[in-house]
Amino acid sequence: GMMLFYNVGKGADPHAQPRCVIVHYKGNPDSKEVETAFIGKGVTYDTGGLNLKPTGSMELMYGDKGGSCAVIGALKGTLELDLKKNIVFACGFAENAIGSGAYKPSDIIKSMKGLYVSIGNTDAEGRLVLADTFTYVQKNYSPK
Repeated sequence: GMMLFYNVGKGADPHAQPRCVIVHYKGNPDSKEVETAFIGKGVTYDTGGLNLKPTGSMELMYGDKGGSCAVIGALKGTLELDLKKNIVFACGFAENAIGSGAYKPSDIIKSMKGLYVSIGNTDAEGRLVLADTFTYVQKNYSPK
């Protein structure tokens, strides 16, 4: 049901399809409540999709995964500190590539939340990845 997220990454190589990676850290086993959720965008490489980035703008786009890297860093710190809290760590990994399956400007895609999104520019992929990842975490973990 994460069709926004899926569409961002479906133009990539079949071995690099989009993945939502979730770690549910249960530092307080006496509670089922999730106190905090960390959610990060992990666009592993961003070409801009069919709205291709120009030369000079794409070369550093392997860094478009910084949000997910920060989430993984928070997870590492949580493990090292042995926090007594229940925390969800969610990373939305996708490669915004050009391929025969790439999503297109003017596509209308249904989000996991049930809203429809009209794609104006395929280089605005981060909000699509995050929208479905946020919805998934909210629906499945209801963090405070």
